[in-house]
Amino acid sequence: MSDTAEKQTDADKIYKLIVNTIPDMIIRFGRDGVFHGFEGETAELGRPAEEYLHRSLQELLPPKTANLFLTKIEEAFESGEPRNLEYMLTVDGIRQHYEARMIRCNREEVLAIVRNVTRRLETEKALALYQQKLESMLKERTLALSRAETSYHNIFDMSGAATIMVDNDFTISKANAKFEEVSGYKKGEIEGRMRWIDFIAEPDKELIECYHYIRRTAEGRVPTEYECQMVDRRGMVRDIYNKVSMLPEPGRSLLSIIDITSLKKAEESLREREALYSAILRGYEGFIYIISNDLRIRFMNDNLIRTVGGDKTGHLCYQVLHQRVSPCEWCVREQIFKGDTVRFEMKNPHDKKWYYSVNIPIRNSDGTILCQSMIMDIDKHKRMEQALRHSESSLRKENVRLRSTIEKRNRFGDLVGKSAPMQKVYESMLMAAASDANVILYGESGTGKELVASAIHNMSDRRGNRFATVNCGAIPENLMESEFFGHVKGAFTGADRDKTGFLDEAHNGTLFLDEIGEIKIDFQVKLLRAIEGGGYTPIGSNTTQKPDFRIIAATSRDLFERVKQGAMRSDFFYRIHILPIHLPPLRERKDDIPLLVDHFLRFIDRQDLPLITDAVMDKLTAYHWPGNVRELQNVIYRFAALKRLELSTGNQQNRKEPVDTMPSISLRSLTDTINDFEKKVIEKALEQHQGNRTRTAGSLHIGLRTLQRKMKKFGIQ
Repeated sequence: MSDTAEKQTDADKIYKLIVNTIPDMIIRFGRDGVFHGFEGETAELGRPAEEYLHRSLQELLPPKTANLFLTKIEEAFESGEPRNLEYMLTVDGIRQHYEARMIRCNREEVLAIVRNVTRRLETEKALALYQQKLESMLKERTLALSRAETSYHNIFDMSGAATIMVDNDFTISKANAKFEEVSGYKKGEIEGRMRWIDFIAEPDKELIECYHYIRRTAEGRVPTEYECQMVDRRGMVRDIYNKVSMLPEPGRSLLSIIDITSLKKAEESLREREALYSAILRGYEGFIYIISNDLRIRFMNDNLIRTVGGDKTGHLCYQVLHQRVSPCEWCVREQIFKGDTVRFEMKNPHDKKWYYSVNIPIRNSDGTILCQSMIMDIDKHKRMEQALRHSESSLRKENVRLRSTIEKRNRFGDLVGKSAPMQKVYESMLMAAASDANVILYGESGTGKELVASAIHNMSDRRGNRFATVNCGAIPENLMESEFFGHVKGAFTGADRDKTGFLDEAHNGTLFLDEIGEIKIDFQVKLLRAIEGGGYTPIGSNTTQKPDFRIIAATSRDLFERVKQGAMRSDFFYRIHILPIHLPPLRERKDDIPLLVDHFLRFIDRQDLPLITDAVMDKLTAYHWPGNVRELQNVIYRFAALKRLELSTGNQQNRKEPVDTMPSISLRSLTDTINDFEKKVIEKALEQHQGNRTRTAGSLHIGLRTLQRKMKKFGIQ
C-alpha cells in the first residue's frame, strides 16, 4: 500500500472515530433538501436511514419544519457560514426537541450536525444517553477520506462535550472549545503545552496515571469510563465523567469529558435532605402520612405505624385513622389537591381528643399532587387553654371586684388610707401579688414598706409559706454570709450548732430585704448567684442549696445613684428592680391623717383614750411629718400616755401642746408610763391579730424582731 493510501486509510479511521465519538447525528443534504447520507446518531431518525435516502424534506417532515430546513440550507450555501436551527418532531408519539448546526461542506452538499436535546431537561437520564451515544459514535461508519480532513476540525470543535486528544506522555495535542470552557484555559495555552495529568486533582493522580499507561499496553485492560476530579484555572475542583477511546496512532487517546459537578452537588444535597427528612420523621412525636387523590395512604411515619398497629400503606385513610366506612366530613382533600395549604383543629370522634392538623400539597414531577398531613396531639394544651380561659375570666371578675372594693375602702390589709396616692399603691400591689416577679419598694423611712411587702405576700400564691424579714442595714458585714446562707456546726469558732440562713427560711415563700441598698458590693455577687438559681453553699458545708423564694426589697435610698457611684452592681440592681412601687410620704397624703389617727387609737385602752379636738387635728394636719406614718403613730401613743401633743418644729425638739380636755393623771416616771402604755398597745394588737406576730408587727409599723424583743422585755407570752 502506498504512503498516500495508508495516510488516507488512517485519516478515514480518525474521521470515523471522531464522528462516532460525538453525541450527534450528521446528515448530508443536497441544495434541494434531498437526503444524501447519514452518519453518527441515526437512531434519532425514528425509522431506518434507508427510508430517508434520496427522498426530500417535504416528503418526510411536517411542512413548517421542512420549509425551515430549506431556508437554513439556502442560507448556509449563500453565506458559507454555519447556520443554527431548532425544531421539534413527534417520534413514536413523543414530542422531541432538536438542534441542528449546518455548514456547507462542498459545492453540492450541506453538512447538518443534529442533536436531540430533549433529555437535557432530565439531568440524570442525560448521562446514560450520552454514554450510549459515545458507544454508538465509536462504531458508526466513517465518511470518505476526501471529506474527512475538511469535516474533522468542524466536528471536533462543535461537539457539545469537552473533548481532548492525549498523547503517550500526557501532552494534550488538541482541545475543543468546550474544554476551554471547562478548564478555563485557551487553546493556545493548552495544545502542545499542557499535560492532562496536570489537570487531575491530587487524590486521583496516581490512579489516572496507572490507567493511562496500562491502557497503552497490549494486555492492559482498564475502565474506559470513569469519574474523577480535575482542577480548573481558578483552582476550583470539578467532578467529571470521562470516556476514553484509543486512536490508531500509537499511544494517542481521545477523551470526552462531562462536567458533573452540579449533578454531584445535587446528589449530595438530595442525600442531605433525605437524611434530614428521615431524622425529622423519626423524631417527630406526632403523626405524618401522605395520601393520593383516591384517599389511599402512600406513606406513614413510624409513630403512626405503631399507633395504628402496623403499616397500612395502600389502605384508605379514613378506615385506618378514624375507623369509618366513608370519607370524613371534615376532610379537606379538595382544597389540598387544588394546591392550598390547610391548617385546622379538630376533636377526633373516635378517641375524643383534640388534634392540630397541617395539610400540605406535594407536587410530583408528573403533575400529580399528593397530600401530606402532619397531626399533633394538642389535647393537653387544649384543655389547659380552656382551663386558663375559664381562670382568666374568673380572675378578671375578681380583679374588677377587688378594684371596686379598694376604691370604696379606707384600708388595704394593714395599710390605712383612701387618698389618690394610696389608691395607686393599692393598684400596684394587686399587680405585684398576681406576679411572682421580684418587687422593689421605694419610700422614706416610716412610710410602711414592710406592711406593703407583707400584704403582697399574703395576696400571692406564696401566702401559705414563710414571709422572712431581713434588715440588711442591721447585719454586720462579716456576718452577712452566715446570716443569709447559714452555717454548719464547727464551721468556725462559736458555731456550736447548725444555723439556717434567711434564704432557707424563705423557701417557697417571700424574702423581704429591708434597706437592700446597704448590702456591700462584694456580697451582692454571691446573693445574685443565689437569686438567679445558681444556689449557694452554707459556710462549712459541701452541699449546694437551691431554695425557691421571691424577693421583695425595700429602700429609702436612690438605687440609681448607688449604681452610678459603684456601690451597687448594675446586674444586681436590674435583678431586683423588676416591679417598682413608690410609697408616698405622709406629707403628700394628709387626707389620710384622720384615718390613721383613728386606726392608732384603736390600740389604746378606752380609759386612756385621749380626745382628738379640731385644734389637735389641725396641728397634726399642718405638721410636715419627716418621720411619716411611724412618727404619727409614736406621737399618738405619746399623746395618749402623756396627755399632751409633742411635735418637733425646727430647732425646737419637743414643742409641748397642752390639752385642757384631758383629765389629769398621777405623776410617774416618764419611762414607766411609756413602757406601760407600749405593753398595752402590743397586747391589744396581738389580741386583734389572734397572736399572729408578723401581722401584729406590721400593724404597729415595727419589725418582727423588734416586736419579739419588746414582748420579751414586757414578759408578754
